[in-house]
Amino acid sequence: MTSKTKFRPSPALIISCLALFLALTGSALAAKASIGSNQIVNGSVRTVDLRDSAVNSPKIADATVTSNDLGTDSVGSDEIAKDAVNSDEIAENAVASSEVAPDSLTAGDLAPNSITSTEIADQTINSNDIGPNAVNADELSVVTLRNNSTQLAAGANGSVSVPCQQGEQILSGGGAPSAYGVEMTSNAPSGNGWFYAASNKTAAAHTITVYALCLS
Repeated sequence: MTSKTKFRPSPALIISCLALFLALTGSALAAKASIGSNQIVNGSVRTVDLRDSAVNSPKIADATVTSNDLGTDSVGSDEIAKDAVNSDEIAENAVASSEVAPDSLTAGDLAPNSITSTEIADQTINSNDIGPNAVNADELSVVTLRNNSTQLAAGANGSVSVPCQQGEQILSGGGAPSAYGVEMTSNAPSGNGWFYAASNKTAAAHTITVYALCLS
């Protein structure tokens, strides 16, 4: 008759096995925690490997994001801090009328003497664009009509002229007789004034008058 002895591990064996298990488990955890950038192959981490919201501003180095990293229309006014953009951040000629909201610019937004006639399109300003008392006499040019007359005897030829005064510039001019039968022979600018000549073909004396439009 064969007797079977039931195996019972000793306390020392149990403690030894437990210590071995803990040692092996600790090595695996240590290996897992010790993976650094040197163990990661370049280009092997993809967007699908990143948890949502895993990359935030503390993970991004300063000045590393450029315009090439931003999608079209990805940055709106809500993403820009108030007063964060000034003239140094705007390229020359980058802002056109399409980027300016209607009625968003006031006189306080414009530098002194920043708008000249070259910035204003033809026929774009009307009375509604001019404030009360915005234009005074110093801003207006004045056109003055000047004239002079002389009398032509019957059958005689004659001329008359009129100059613009100092500080004025001739714009245009003309002449006219006092009656039919007096024919014009010359009508032209003369210096800073106007000249008119005529021939009296009638049997009576008549007056001829010359006119000049002078701008000051």
